[in-house]
Amino acid sequence: MAEAEPARGGPRTTALGPVAESYDQLHRIDLLARARAGGGVAPASYESLVRAVFQAAEVSLRNLSRLAERTRAGTLAGELGDTARFSRWSIGFHRLLRHLGTALFDARSVFGQGDLAGTSEIGLAESAGYRAYVEAVRDLEQAVRTALLERDQKAVRSTIATRSIDDPLYSFLHDLRTGSHDATKWESDLSGVRVRKPVGQTLDEFTRAALLAEAVAATELHGATLHGEFVALHQIPELLCAEANDHLEAAVRALRAADLSRAVEHLAACRALLVPVVEAQRVMAELLATGEYHGFRENLGPASGTHSLAIKQHMFRDLFKCFWGDLESWLLSFHQGSLSDAVRSVDEGRHKDPELWLRHSVIDHAFRLHFVHQQWRHEHLHMPRNCLGSGGTKSMIGIPDGPQAVYKMRDAANAQRSLVAIHAARGVRLSNSVPDSPLNRLVAGPASVDAELMRLVGEATREYFPDVQEQSYKPFHSGAAERKP
Repeated sequence: MAEAEPARGGPRTTALGPVAESYDQLHRIDLLARARAGGGVAPASYESLVRAVFQAAEVSLRNLSRLAERTRAGTLAGELGDTARFSRWSIGFHRLLRHLGTALFDARSVFGQGDLAGTSEIGLAESAGYRAYVEAVRDLEQAVRTALLERDQKAVRSTIATRSIDDPLYSFLHDLRTGSHDATKWESDLSGVRVRKPVGQTLDEFTRAALLAEAVAATELHGATLHGEFVALHQIPELLCAEANDHLEAAVRALRAADLSRAVEHLAACRALLVPVVEAQRVMAELLATGEYHGFRENLGPASGTHSLAIKQHMFRDLFKCFWGDLESWLLSFHQGSLSDAVRSVDEGRHKDPELWLRHSVIDHAFRLHFVHQQWRHEHLHMPRNCLGSGGTKSMIGIPDGPQAVYKMRDAANAQRSLVAIHAARGVRLSNSVPDSPLNRLVAGPASVDAELMRLVGEATREYFPDVQEQSYKPFHSGAAERKP
């Protein structure tokens, strides 16, 4: 993509708009951090978790509104390819909202309600993002009536009766039905929530919705790219991971204080928050085409191919290492020198002794949390596989072979000493595949179709987007101190 001349001393730009100078600038981490700060909400509390979920929902709704507007324009213009593409992206955000509803249910169940005095009821219908989405859907439905149902209802009926999802019109109509049905579920799940917040504070004030709207609007480029949706699928994880990190730190502190029930509560909250984070990766993997990504990749600047302080350093390094190290020390305090004995005594006696049941619950939730971490790392591999391919295509931070680098990062995470020791003591394997299985040899071996497609993706990337190979190495660097509970 041709790059425009930057203003003297100003930011670089392309024909699509500004080039991000950093990951934080691209995703407006400053605005997200301000939205999470203060507001009378204690960190790592039930209230902070509810707020994080509603903030993620607000970002989702803002993006669904934009997608609905683009779908409406395509419908009126008779561009079925655009309508089907944008409606499919909408389904991805509907799925994400469904997962946010599940996360909120899990958290409410874990924390319990307790004394309802001083609580107030909140629901999505009170939010600015929800109201904007309702208006966008109203306009889209009118466009569907005008351009399809009233103009040629016979063709619509015939398509429904005789076609399948490979037909653009059928695919679009099917997405409309799916989205309508899903919307009733996530709206229900994100309504009627009791929470403590300052008297008279609206939901938009509770979530700092104006800051979130600004963060979403800042992602707009010229032209109907999927840059905004790409950023949203990072902003939502940023909000949820920052909250999850607070709960994991609280879990470590509770474990050290032998407050096991509270440790379990925070571990469960942490896992609940990370499930929609995994889904955000999945939506991007399923829907973002190779060429679509490279169409706006230059505008991502050095942010492309990197992660944030919250994810890269705090979640997957500082707190990860600290939690598993503390868990090992805690287990060894019961059977000095023998993790296997410690774990076995807990698992075998869990139904006989309430204290052992609590210890078992800590171990159980630790394993559940790591399983979600494993899922995230698996989904995260889709981006370099789909957008870079094999054969030496550089990563977006200049690593000689992008996918191989991410595979190594995933495997290195499972080599953490305490993590390995505790899993071995419980007899749980940590590998990410079964290398010698017939299925693995068939679908992932060097002669597989997958390997051939990876090669072709690599060739296409290097041919059509040669600037990728010009990337110099830009490793993740942060001047932030290690996060130590």
